[in-house]
Amino acid sequence: MALDGGGGGPVGTSNSFTGTAETLELLGTHIYGYSGTAEVTNSAVDLLNFTTGNYYTVCTIQPYYDDLDQGDNVKFSIEVGGTQVYSIELAGATTANVHRGDPNPIPIIIPSYTSIKVTGVNSTDSDTRNVGIVLIGRIYR
Repeated sequence: MALDGGGGGPVGTSNSFTGTAETLELLGTHIYGYSGTAEVTNSAVDLLNFTTGNYYTVCTIQPYYDDLDQGDNVKFSIEVGGTQVYSIELAGATTANVHRGDPNPIPIIIPSYTSIKVTGVNSTDSDTRNVGIVLIGRIYR
């Protein structure tokens, strides 16, 4: 089974956009992962969850939210190889239904054959909120 996204390997399928998913997609030497909009409450939800292949990755991860009410905060966490390496909490908008994200994408280098998990949780309330993750970068063999 291929680990480079070609032909249905665990890291993507056929080097073409297949929609939102928790996995990583490869297109030549470029990578991307789009969680799409996910509903989070006060329990952590996986937004991206994958293992890299025979390459290392230089990428950025961009968290966003669509509908935080004033007073709601969403916490995003990044785990590399099962260890949390980054966490950020985004504060709610001053008005509801405003698309917001961290203005600075999070740079990260991922070694080969390494598991990555990005989660989101509503850290201040049990209400359901819509959030997501965009990951883009390059691979090096």
